[in-house]
Amino acid sequence: TAVTHFISLEPDPVKSAWFGFRWAIGHAITVLLLGSLILMLHLKLDPAFERYAELAVGVTLIVLGVWRLLLLFQERRHAHRHAHRTKEHTHVHSHELGREHVHRFAPTLVGMVHGASGTAELFVLIPITLISTTWLAYLYIGLFSLGCAATMSAYGYVAGRFYRRTSATGQRIYRALVILTSSCGVLLGLVWIVKNCRQDFSVAFPA
Repeated sequence: TAVTHFISLEPDPVKSAWFGFRWAIGHAITVLLLGSLILMLHLKLDPAFERYAELAVGVTLIVLGVWRLLLLFQERRHAHRHAHRTKEHTHVHSHELGREHVHRFAPTLVGMVHGASGTAELFVLIPITLISTTWLAYLYIGLFSLGCAATMSAYGYVAGRFYRRTSATGQRIYRALVILTSSCGVLLGLVWIVKNCRQDFSVAFPA
């Protein structure tokens, strides 16, 4: 997922769980806004909206994957020898982009983009149209969002522990894992874009 890119920057279980929670908050904001439009104004989402939302998710996945790869490749690790009295040891030093420069709202913004995609429509926006009572519909949205927050927080915690252990094992394994997850994110983004562009093409030029 997109959260994995943020987790790999700071493989700390607690911080990683916080990344997942913030993603879920953004997801919940979008679902709540769209759900309110449906409930209050009795709007129906155009099928094209889902396609454009998934295109946005695809672009986001590609941007995040490329961004993470660039950060990885800009890390330059080398060793320095230091002598302290009669003892000499090697100190590994790295020149990395400051991780504190990662925008603190980035996970939330990414979650907001994902909240408009087809998954939210399938599991939240379509079901609430079948609920006759407004407060029950909002309760459904709230419970779904709480479940999403708990799931993403748990995922972040587990992924953070995994990345921390991988980082402690060796930099080669850690870098290979980051390259794998980032490349998969870019590939998944391309698949989403191609799939939705093909749908637009078939609508514009029916057989």
